Amino acid sequence: MSDPLLRVEELHTRFDTDRGPVHAVDGASFSVDRGEIVGLLGESGSGKSVTARSICRLESPARIVDGTITFDGTELTTADESTLRRIRGNELSMVFQDPTETLNPVFPIGEQISEAVRIHETNGQQRLADFLGVPLLRDRSAWAEARERAVELLAAMDVPNPESGSAAFPHEFSGGMRQRAVLATALASEPELLIADEPTTALDTTTQADILRRLRTLRDERDIGVLLISHDIGVIAQTCDRVVVLYGGQVMEAGPVEEVLTAPEHPYTRTLLACSVRSNDPGERARSIDGNPPNPIGGHEKCPFVDRCRHATPACHDGPVPTIERNPDHRLACVEAPLPPNHADTPGQKRSTPDSVNGTTQRERTASESRSRTPVIEAKNVSKEFSGERSFLDRLRTDEPSAEAVRDASLSVDTGETVGLVGESGCGKSTLAKLLTGQLTPSQGQVRLDGTRVGEIGDRSYSQRRQIGVVFQHVRESFDPRWPIGRSLSEALDDPGTVSTAEADLDDVDGLLESVDLSPQIADRYPRELSGGQLQRVALARALAHDPDVIVLDEPVSGLDVATQATILDLLGDVQRRFGVGYVFISHDLDVVRYLADRVAVMYAGEIVERGPAKELFEQPSHPYTDALLRAIPSDVPGDDRPTPLRGDPPDPTDRPTGCSFHPRCPAATTECAERQPDFETIDSSRVRCFHAPDATGESNDDGSSPERTGSR
Repeated sequence: MSDPLLRVEELHTRFDTDRGPVHAVDGASFSVDRGEIVGLLGESGSGKSVTARSICRLESPARIVDGTITFDGTELTTADESTLRRIRGNELSMVFQDPTETLNPVFPIGEQISEAVRIHETNGQQRLADFLGVPLLRDRSAWAEARERAVELLAAMDVPNPESGSAAFPHEFSGGMRQRAVLATALASEPELLIADEPTTALDTTTQADILRRLRTLRDERDIGVLLISHDIGVIAQTCDRVVVLYGGQVMEAGPVEEVLTAPEHPYTRTLLACSVRSNDPGERARSIDGNPPNPIGGHEKCPFVDRCRHATPACHDGPVPTIERNPDHRLACVEAPLPPNHADTPGQKRSTPDSVNGTTQRERTASESRSRTPVIEAKNVSKEFSGERSFLDRLRTDEPSAEAVRDASLSVDTGETVGLVGESGCGKSTLAKLLTGQLTPSQGQVRLDGTRVGEIGDRSYSQRRQIGVVFQHVRESFDPRWPIGRSLSEALDDPGTVSTAEADLDDVDGLLESVDLSPQIADRYPRELSGGQLQRVALARALAHDPDVIVLDEPVSGLDVATQATILDLLGDVQRRFGVGYVFISHDLDVVRYLADRVAVMYAGEIVERGPAKELFEQPSHPYTDALLRAIPSDVPGDDRPTPLRGDPPDPTDRPTGCSFHPRCPAATTECAERQPDFETIDSSRVRCFHAPDATGESNDDGSSPERTGSR
């Protein structure tokens, strides 16, 4: 048997802090073969990203204190800088989590890919003129070839119009397009190993399915190894050949994805899989892991999961945990292994009150009990157009079309109801939310609060403004990093009509924190000191400051691991039950929407193409676009049908197609679809904007089942 492309053995990576050494990676061992995709799975803070950076020798300010990293026969932990430069970016490439931080905003996409190509061709030895970008002294023929190669790479990633795309800047690309550009840059050097750190976290299901398909294609066509880091169990299940489960910087379980994800043997793996929202039914309390991850300061002299494990025994506290090989490919670190199958921590089983996972009690849905006759908030036939920033003379010279971000959209939310808003990136979800909150003014149509028409936020009364709370998409960016949490909450509590004492403000802040299950001690900490889950709770507390009637939540759980996600979803349900607040829940994670929402609206190219009860919409979608979105959801079960990418891209908002906006991508499109704009039709309890919705996705058989759906897969 040949040696693996990458072998990591007993890796220890630490951060030196004033409070002691942080053991971010604490003895991890695994390997990646050529032509194989290996997944790194675990909660936030488990050491996944630090492990990846250590492999690339980009671990600073941390340091590797022990262990070996062998890449294609070269020991990287002792390699000199020139060797690392030769390997890094040539034989080994990394795709980082946020493409906006990877791409330089001041250079065109093609220029950045061309630079990667040239660095690879010159083996990292750039000429000074090339490095400085001196036009007359550059090797023009070589750069012309590099630009051609950049266009080829963009075309290979299915970037539309790759030549014009090559001249575009990062901000002109959508999230999915930026991720494709980053992949193209990483592949410019034709690497043997690609490390992808959460490459699909912020992407909608169709774009995610497309990126994952490309990773599998790269593995098959180029025989490269891929290390895929993700907290999404479905992504790992449908993409990887093997999976490594990390917790507390240690490998808990590793083996073939079919074995680990369908028959997990480590208590942590079982509990983590049970936290997936796909394992929970709507109305059922989400399963989350009690307790907190271990303190990484000082390392672990015992099993890192022992304090949260329902199977723990005194032996689990004594010394290092042995590694047990179930077979040559499947190993786990557990004193009590092998554990018998147990319904209490087996994924997909409903449990009552196990020690390690919160019980599943039926959520009391306020929405169905206290729905008001007049919606709390309502958008009626709203549209929003944006014009490019042009000078007065430019506006006189040209008749440049405006971009229609939202088109004739109607949406309402009742007391205690959750309305999910879903669709691909750039479909207008966030713009519609800003119209509801008053951050933008509709070009046409109207927004009503309790039946009263309202304008933008500056024109709304104080009482109207306090009726709506907002949790922003990039929650960390929504807090002032210089202010402690208490000050941010105190500012949100300010009432221009009253004068309060410092003691009263402190009590109010403490009350807000306690309402989202946080300790009042959090008030003295800064945003950078809080985890993603904690900061999401603080954002919800801030939105609750004035007892709103409705809260707009823009991607509130994207980027969170399944365990943290479960606690936030439980919290949202608790808050809704306690305060009767309505939610507008924007998300690209359709499983989360299925779990939480009472009704769902599906947006495409600025239009709502289908809306109706969540259960009905997810079980029997009527619009072909909704059907395509659902087909793109990855299953947690390896071997299930892989997610199907939706071919093509949404239309340019400045150049919409005639007729139905979806017809260029629709597998059921007819001539009528290309010529005429469809109106809403009622199908059961749903409203659908499609000429032949039942025929597009298949009507129910006599027994209530759905026939096999037609269309491209």
